[in-house]
Amino acid sequence: MKLESHYIRLRQQLPSSAETASLDITLDEIAAALGCTHRNAVLLLKRMSDNGWISWSPERGRGKKSKLTFLARTEDVIIQLAQDLVQKKDLRGALEQMNVSEVPATLKDHFHNWLNGHFGHSSELRNDKRIDRLRFPVTSKIATLDPLHMNFAAESQIVNQLFDSLVRYNRVKQTTEPHLAHAWETDDGRTAWTFYLRKGVLFHHGRELTADDVVYSLHRLKTSPSRLLYRWVYEQMDTIEALDPITVRIRLHEPNELFLPFLGTNRASIVPKDICEERGDRFGSAPIGTGPFRLSRHDASISVLEAFPSYFQGRAHLDEVELWHLPDMQAAEAPGSMESFQIIHNYRLPEEPSEGWNQAERSGATCKFVTFNLLKQGPLENEEVRAAVYETLSPGSLLRELKADNAAPLVSFVGEAADDADHGAANDPEASRTRLFQAGYRGETIRLCTIPHYEQDALLLQQLARQSGLKLEVMLLPVEDFKGERRLHADLLLFSLILDNDVELRLIDLYNSMQNHLKPEVKALVRQRLKRILGEPSRELRLELFREIETALTDRRQLLFLYRRNLRTVFHSSVKGISLDSPDNVQFKNIWFKL
Repeated sequence: MKLESHYIRLRQQLPSSAETASLDITLDEIAAALGCTHRNAVLLLKRMSDNGWISWSPERGRGKKSKLTFLARTEDVIIQLAQDLVQKKDLRGALEQMNVSEVPATLKDHFHNWLNGHFGHSSELRNDKRIDRLRFPVTSKIATLDPLHMNFAAESQIVNQLFDSLVRYNRVKQTTEPHLAHAWETDDGRTAWTFYLRKGVLFHHGRELTADDVVYSLHRLKTSPSRLLYRWVYEQMDTIEALDPITVRIRLHEPNELFLPFLGTNRASIVPKDICEERGDRFGSAPIGTGPFRLSRHDASISVLEAFPSYFQGRAHLDEVELWHLPDMQAAEAPGSMESFQIIHNYRLPEEPSEGWNQAERSGATCKFVTFNLLKQGPLENEEVRAAVYETLSPGSLLRELKADNAAPLVSFVGEAADDADHGAANDPEASRTRLFQAGYRGETIRLCTIPHYEQDALLLQQLARQSGLKLEVMLLPVEDFKGERRLHADLLLFSLILDNDVELRLIDLYNSMQNHLKPEVKALVRQRLKRILGEPSRELRLELFREIETALTDRRQLLFLYRRNLRTVFHSSVKGISLDSPDNVQFKNIWFKL
């Protein structure tokens, strides 16, 4: 135990003793308070005295009382201990120290401002080489780094740095480009796909990638018992075989024009067969890929990525990336903290930012929406009640309650973004109350289900509902449970959709999921349109079919658009290599800093 911890314990065991006030106490009592022997108690007291934390005037003779005076404030020692733990990259331990009641809010703010100063870019000379490091906080949960099981955006961001897929989608050109596979071909029926792998691509543990790894990775997706994103794609794969060490053939049950884009997602990342089989469930905490960075540390406090020198597309400019896990802290919220970061996602520049800062909105967005479960008996079976609920949960009112400058009206997943004027007027609670009553609503409980990550949105909707006399009960489910049948016990489902390179795949996933709570006639329409989408080579025509599904659901009051948050990146002019034409998070491989 560190000396600071012993001092804090001693102060807690003697709560009535104030600074500079002498306390008569025996060595027996001090040893008991510290939970140690007399000998160790004497050593600890001497070290505390040497640090200037206490004044200790011992009296000789067993049982005689000595003079003890505390000179250091407990909160100051706690902060020093927390700062020392941060220097050792024990962030969880540091935050636990700062959460004790003895630390005033002002000192906690001071500590967080100090902590902010540790983020951003730094350089050091090591063996006559300049080592560039990027350090930033991650406030989202990181449960796994296995591409098979990831659920959260922070997990996906790290997976993008550790792994590669067979192909990559270029959003600017709207084309699929070679990656681990340098070429591919398909038969006339577009059910047999053959991929030719690059030679010499290395995994982080030094073994060369082969066709067996590709077969293993895709078969792992196909046979997983978990409820996975894009499961409908895995089920379409009939056979996956290695024709030779660098050639893979995949046969589909039926044509799928989104199969190639799927192979460009990080869900289809290629993993090493030997390591994945050896580590089993531990692969998510100790992953191995072919990506531009390899994982050198991953625990509850920090994830450290190191540049992989043998990366097949060239070494990254950065040497290290440190992601500090701060679940209770919002990055860059403290005033004046911007200079510590250089790159900040989804942050708004102040009216008069420091010189050298730029802000740009990226092409992606996170969309929030509500779907109606019409297979559950209740008031929402009545279309008039659904229309009244639509009005009650007005997106216009929700946007005003959010007060978020990057939240905008959402009118379509695939259409043009709405103007601010299109979000409609704020809800009139009395008018909504009247319409609900006229539609036949009599105070029945409407259950809204979502995941804990979206609790704030759910509570805002509950607040709007309460103002209009709509009894809305919020039900939170863990992500894995939300994927299952338990969500179907609710009347309304609140979730999100990311508009990124994978938007078509995500929409099919959404509409496949929605079929579990649609009426038979609407379900048949959705299923027929989805079948046409998978067989349609033209992206424009596919988007038109998606719009038809969207219109059918909104016209029947089964899909309610709420709002979208446009992705935004703030960066300093010293940062080079950032591409803002991609909705993905910044690719660490391309970043460099001009000092």
